[in-house]
Amino acid sequence: MSDEMLDRLGEYFVYHQILERYGIRFEQFVQKVRAGTWEAYLAA
Repeated sequence: MSDEMLDRLGEYFVYHQILERYGIRFEQFVQKVRAGTWEAYLAA
């Protein structure tokens, strides 16, 4: 994954308060995005 993509995911992660809302660390968030499961996780 490119540095630019990681920067964008980092901005999304912070802006949407993913850690606080879902208890998911950034590394876990990136893994879910790579696996294509983030949207499904969010909707669950």
